[in-house]
Amino acid sequence: MQTSLLHALLSAEFYAQNKNRLKKTLFDDRCSTVFELIAEAHAKYSHDLTVTDLMALWRSSNPAATNADRSVFSDLVAAVADADPISPDVASDVLDSLWKQETGREIANMGIAISEGRYEAMDMLKRLLEKVGDAYVADDFGDPVTDDIYTLLAEASDDARWRFNIETLARCVYGIGPSEFGIVFARPETGKTAFVVSIAAGPNGFCQQGAKVLYLGNEESAKRTKLRAMQAWTGMKKDEIKDSPDLAMSRYMAIRDRLIMKDIQEKDMAWVDSYIGHIKPDVVIIDQLDKVNLSGSFNASHERLRELYRQARELAKRHEIALIVLSQASADAEGRTRLDFSTLEGSKTGKASEADLIIGIGKHSAQDDDEPNNVRFLNISKNKLSGYHGVIACNIEPEVSRYVV
Repeated sequence: MQTSLLHALLSAEFYAQNKNRLKKTLFDDRCSTVFELIAEAHAKYSHDLTVTDLMALWRSSNPAATNADRSVFSDLVAAVADADPISPDVASDVLDSLWKQETGREIANMGIAISEGRYEAMDMLKRLLEKVGDAYVADDFGDPVTDDIYTLLAEASDDARWRFNIETLARCVYGIGPSEFGIVFARPETGKTAFVVSIAAGPNGFCQQGAKVLYLGNEESAKRTKLRAMQAWTGMKKDEIKDSPDLAMSRYMAIRDRLIMKDIQEKDMAWVDSYIGHIKPDVVIIDQLDKVNLSGSFNASHERLRELYRQARELAKRHEIALIVLSQASADAEGRTRLDFSTLEGSKTGKASEADLIIGIGKHSAQDDDEPNNVRFLNISKNKLSGYHGVIACNIEPEVSRYVV
């Protein structure tokens, strides 16, 4: 291969294009002699070189060479002349790879020298990194965003989204689709988990639409949530399922293969990332995201939450999933029907900046002598999907974990 590369370097144009990535140490002892001669010749002449040129230049530089020396060099130049040609683009890529390998070796050797107390190597390392740093920046940037109007319309269309099965909500916000990130938040005992269970496993929910849904729970046991999903699909209360488990199971079989639930207590984002890659779902629900562990150190909790939600956003894009995460509302939201993302607990701005859709669930404050009030208010405070912002009233049926109009 080295003789083929030397053959390519006879071209003045090819040599000029790759000059910054060439060095003697890319070649073995035999071929490095020819390389040095080629480099010297291209520095003086502005045309392609021939093997005859190389022999003439070598002989003029080595007038006292013995017959044996001349024979060895002649054989080497003949090997370069007879080498199988490499196309210029392939030869350029090979030289780039060899140059990076050789530069990496030099950096490693300098690191060893520094570890042995030769601190002058640090300055050498700095100079080397300044010299070669830009060459390690990716040069394959891909294509810019398309101008094809049909592709752009398809990206913004609801056709690829999974529809919310709450009719009043779907009229304003149709649903959520691949690479989109939604946050649902509320005060405790408002019905956050019931909401995602309802839109996923309820009638006309994501599962019935054909989506493969992955629910990751780190609050209550996912076994309890799976039972609630069975209730949402069948419309059977807990006592009714207890009395007729076979009936409940036979009905649930219709969506069983499309709903996967997993407990993730003490798991971190790296594990979540890997598991999503393993399951390959269409929709992922994390209940609750704030409790997922995150490696690294942070000066404050809001910095950790900002990074957690940033990684969640990237997770949605990387796996092309519809991602919905649950979070708590702060104490400011207690007893309120109107919420916006400023009442998110923790990093309000950091969380909200990453989301495409934010739904806060509000309810009336409870009174000791009141009957349970099942009215819920879905507050759309951020919406990059349809642009609608406002409040949608609906009802929760807690006995079967359904949200209904």
